[in-house]
Amino acid sequence: MKVKTTRENGLLKIDIDGKLYDPLSFKSFRPNPQNISEFYKAGVRLFSVLSSGIICALGVPYSRYGESWIGDGEYDFSSIDRQMDMFVENAPDGYFAPMFQIDTRPWYCEKYPETPNSFQHLSQTAHDERWRRAAADYLKAAIAHCEEKYGDRIYGYFLLGGMTTEWLAHPDKEASHPLKEAAYKKYRNDENATLPTLEEFEKKGPVFLEETEENVLAARRFHAESVADLVLYFASEAQSVIKHEKLLGLYYGYLLELGGEYLFNSGHLAYENVYLSGNIDMVSSPSAYPYRALTDPSAFMVTQKTLDVRDKLYFLEFDHITHVAPTMINEPCEDSTGNGCLKAIPGAKNKCKDQTESINLMWRDFLLCYANGAAMWWFDMFDGWFRSSEMMGAIEKMITIRRDVLSNKMKDSIAEIAVYAEGESMYHVRKNSWLASVCLSDMRRSFAEMGAPYDLYSIADLDRCDSDRYKLIIILDSYDIPSERMQKIRELQEKGVSVLWIYAPDYARDGINDVSKISDAVQMRVSVSDTPYKGLVYNGNTTPNKIAAPYFAIEESDSVNVYARYDDGKVAIASTNDKKNIYAAVPFIPSDILRDIARERGIYIYSDDPKVYTYVNADVISVYNASDGDAKIHVKEDGVYRNLIEGGSYESSDRVLRLPIKPIRAYMLVKE
Repeated sequence: MKVKTTRENGLLKIDIDGKLYDPLSFKSFRPNPQNISEFYKAGVRLFSVLSSGIICALGVPYSRYGESWIGDGEYDFSSIDRQMDMFVENAPDGYFAPMFQIDTRPWYCEKYPETPNSFQHLSQTAHDERWRRAAADYLKAAIAHCEEKYGDRIYGYFLLGGMTTEWLAHPDKEASHPLKEAAYKKYRNDENATLPTLEEFEKKGPVFLEETEENVLAARRFHAESVADLVLYFASEAQSVIKHEKLLGLYYGYLLELGGEYLFNSGHLAYENVYLSGNIDMVSSPSAYPYRALTDPSAFMVTQKTLDVRDKLYFLEFDHITHVAPTMINEPCEDSTGNGCLKAIPGAKNKCKDQTESINLMWRDFLLCYANGAAMWWFDMFDGWFRSSEMMGAIEKMITIRRDVLSNKMKDSIAEIAVYAEGESMYHVRKNSWLASVCLSDMRRSFAEMGAPYDLYSIADLDRCDSDRYKLIIILDSYDIPSERMQKIRELQEKGVSVLWIYAPDYARDGINDVSKISDAVQMRVSVSDTPYKGLVYNGNTTPNKIAAPYFAIEESDSVNVYARYDDGKVAIASTNDKKNIYAAVPFIPSDILRDIARERGIYIYSDDPKVYTYVNADVISVYNASDGDAKIHVKEDGVYRNLIEGGSYESSDRVLRLPIKPIRAYMLVKE
């Protein structure tokens, strides 16, 4: 059986021997005949099957089916078979993606006490060649077994490792270990090289590392690359069995989510190495955690378009705690010491209050995924999270809309804004700074509120930027810009593309902090100060500055056009008179400024209300109304627009579409 991704009418689908399947799927830690059948009857045909005997962070096994890696070179695949047989029986026309965890087992840590527990210390265990080989042998044996017994029912595999199976290495906070120290010496090609102490890693000070902290910068890069290299090692081993005949995926690359020190400890900063690899076909992450309230927008954790343009699937995992989800794990629970532990599910206190809220959040995430051509799966974590006829009816409706109603329409992005984020520049940022949280995580809200569609890329894709398509590019966090990348930016500007630079472009290039590099990048004179500017003032509103020194301001002159000032009158946001360069000397830009900048550049604005979120592509205007009143949407053509979600039609007048406030806040509008 041959499986690949195929693009049909702009959307990526899973091609199984020539038959196309929409990438809408199911996953559960506690699969059983009831929940598998419920999702199968709703139309789901793709299922994840997690096989692991490891105790999760909540103190219970990830899977109740038992362990399959039972000793050195010893495997018991009956646990895999029992679960697979149950899935096959209850989803007779379904296809499956087994998920295998490569972490050290308790028996392994007991036999080899010098090897750290990879679930807790991934960046250290990554350098243990004996474990790598043993885990790879297990992975290949498990895949080979599945291919032999279930190969005609398997569409792909997922590689799981590290904390929460998401390749997170944060628990040890970048700490050293003899295995890691030895590898670092080879990495630096210096027998005298040593990893920084935790005190050096966590030294407080200005946002950017100083030139004297070169070893911290190098060690941070090594830490992230250790995790990325480990992922690619196991991907290569898996591909030696499946030979690209099946899809291969993992959870990874949460650049936009992991703020504060978490971003640096996690080991995800070298995600581009994984995303650009030919051995990876799928990436997943949960829906963004800071954006889960009823009145929030939906948001990705990852640079989704970087995957999409390479025909790789991004699966958003819908794991919101619905109103019917249990708040406690109703089964024996133990911590790492074997003692009893709390069984409350994290976040349960913020669970949806009722069915209407649960269904609204389900539709909102679906709108985000559909507009961007992303995949999605529903995570019935501990069973029963979707157990209501109305919720399963909503899932059935989503599957039908994507599969049937819109099957012959184009789904291409119509965004005229490209947003670029990067991991590597963050190596220069001090761990205790909130910069990543502000310029990456918080900015997702401004983008959702500005009322114009945008495409979210990694900086590696700047070379692909289409000057005929994008009128504005936004560069979030490029603090070290290679000369060839800057040359590409200048070429785009000469073709009419405006560039919005944020905070400190090129400031830390080559590890040397220099404000003149910002001035050269933005082509305006920029000054630096250790004294904070308290707030950004625009349209009478003040946005507080959330980060420490350095503080930047633009020097006023006849060659700059001022947009916003600090509360002391100094210029905070301005453009060159030709509008090729716009510079924000702050790391966070409120949505009303973004909206005005976009409108000035001729970019179409669908909503002026920051609480009316629009998710637009070439065939559908999707709306989620988080406001307290009716929504007013600007449309390019007058006509009658049909709501695919609840039915009903709405007619625009003077290119304005008015949508009444209602319990289900989501609309998918198609012009009749």
